[in-house]
Amino acid sequence: MRLGERNLFVLTLAPQGEAIQGGLDRPARFASNNSIFANMRGGVRHDTVVRSHLANGVLYLTLRNANDAKDEDSYAMVLNGKRAELTPDDLPAGVVVQPYAFERAPAGVTVATDWEPNRAYVPGDSDAPNPEMKAIFDEDQRVRSTDHTDWSVVGKTDAVRRAQTRNLLAAGALHTGKDYEEAAFVFQHGDSPPDYLLAHTLAMVAVSKGDATAIWIAAATLDRYLEHIKQKQIFGTQSNSDPQSKWTQEPYDRDLVSDALRRQLGVPPQSVQAEQLKSYQSQH
Repeated sequence: MRLGERNLFVLTLAPQGEAIQGGLDRPARFASNNSIFANMRGGVRHDTVVRSHLANGVLYLTLRNANDAKDEDSYAMVLNGKRAELTPDDLPAGVVVQPYAFERAPAGVTVATDWEPNRAYVPGDSDAPNPEMKAIFDEDQRVRSTDHTDWSVVGKTDAVRRAQTRNLLAAGALHTGKDYEEAAFVFQHGDSPPDYLLAHTLAMVAVSKGDATAIWIAAATLDRYLEHIKQKQIFGTQSNSDPQSKWTQEPYDRDLVSDALRRQLGVPPQSVQAEQLKSYQSQH
């Protein structure tokens, strides 16, 4: 079973009379909710098949933990085209999980040990950033960096860039944390609450994939979403000029989030925000 270019599990099986012998190689430690895997560490552990039987096209396997002889896990394995699907067979009644999907591999393949810390992996991941997403993001930033920005033109091209990014998302073409952070910025420059909520979702994925700097855009996208559904922002990342040309952060709930927590999110404390607001007003 692979996550991107890396082998997470290697299952080796061979017939021995009417039984099956073999084992499962896996990271010694990892965290998972069945669809996301993270914190792979501690080298490789080899669990051994201790019982097996075949019934109605289903291969039932019991594996023993290499580090604890009393710890055994049972699985049901079925063939689905070119894949083998392995599902835990000792779950409580009513609990349904996504099967682990295995593909046939040549002899000698090994479990990866070069997992990135603080990154969540999902099947189909890749370490290669998407160059099309990078080009879309670069253009998003370029049109905002000129001295005489025509916002009526920028608004139209922003819509094109959002459509291009939606196509990449629908195709599953974004993989790295940076891909998702760049996509978050594109939708942060949207024109509706759903755009900002999607931007926030993309930023959360970026953080989960180890792009820690995306935590700021995660905060900013939530503030912008709250602002546009007529709720109070909570971090203080948004400022606007009112009809009297006075710069303001209102409505702003200044009490929910402490400055200590803002620091964890890469957001300036309220005292610095106040100075920034004065600077905007002065420049205006």
